[in-house]
Amino acid sequence: MRTLLLGIAFILSTSSLAAQPNFDPISMEPERNVAFPPAIAELTFESHGHRLTGLIYIANGPGPHPTVVLLHGFPGNEKNLDIAQAARRAGFNVMFFHYRGAWGSEGDYQVLKGYEDALVALDFLREPDNAAKYRVDTEKMSVLGHSLGGYTSLATGHRDEGLVCVGAMSPVNMGVWASGVNANDPSLQRVVSYADTLFMLQSFSADAMREQMKTAAIDEVDTTLFGPGLRGKSVFMVVGEQDNVTPADVMFKPVVAAYSQDKKIKLQHHIISGDHSFSWSRLQLTRLVLAWLEEDCR
Repeated sequence: MRTLLLGIAFILSTSSLAAQPNFDPISMEPERNVAFPPAIAELTFESHGHRLTGLIYIANGPGPHPTVVLLHGFPGNEKNLDIAQAARRAGFNVMFFHYRGAWGSEGDYQVLKGYEDALVALDFLREPDNAAKYRVDTEKMSVLGHSLGGYTSLATGHRDEGLVCVGAMSPVNMGVWASGVNANDPSLQRVVSYADTLFMLQSFSADAMREQMKTAAIDEVDTTLFGPGLRGKSVFMVVGEQDNVTPADVMFKPVVAAYSQDKKIKLQHHIISGDHSFSWSRLQLTRLVLAWLEEDCR
């Protein structure tokens, strides 16, 4: 009987949007479910002995809802919460958090270790009590990241067999960054120098970044090599034509080419007008993300 009731609740929750004619989650709000309204919950969870801060946007209806973990970049000024809100209106939960050592989360910041925290975040949502509390469908979980968070998303998807979808917006290939920093490539020195300005990252500096890059095994951080772990998943990638932080020719096209050769990866990729943060193409970006989520990740 409990299984039957849960099934009915799921059907009602996923069909509620369809009942609204011409519903557009970018410009319209769903009809509020009085018993299970949209909500926001602040989160604290522990990763490797340190408390991380975050939140979850809970979708309308009883669920369980497909759930996306949204991963910010370096340092995380652009959080892409406009996409999070649109995804929630479309019926997805969205969790957002700060990595160890970032923006008040405990610990020291490690530029290459965000995926460790993302894996813990996914495990946190999969815990039965948390899944019930936040209305999470643990069989329909995805990650979506921007910039360094795009790398983190691919690195997480490479390691987590339970994910259905992996998305990367303007993704960094840390193999390129690590090789360039270690070779003193002038084009990457501005990235290293930038690290000295990031007071919101605990125990991090240009020197710390150089040291962390020196310890990186290139074959473990080169996203062109992540394909085997992404098999069986839907992978979404997008970059801006005018992006000079993660330029398409260097950071994007080689990864797309590598994944395209693996027929076990369901890949879609886009190059659209936009800078690194898609400053003048946010609606186009959001529509692409939502179309992918709706098609493959629900």
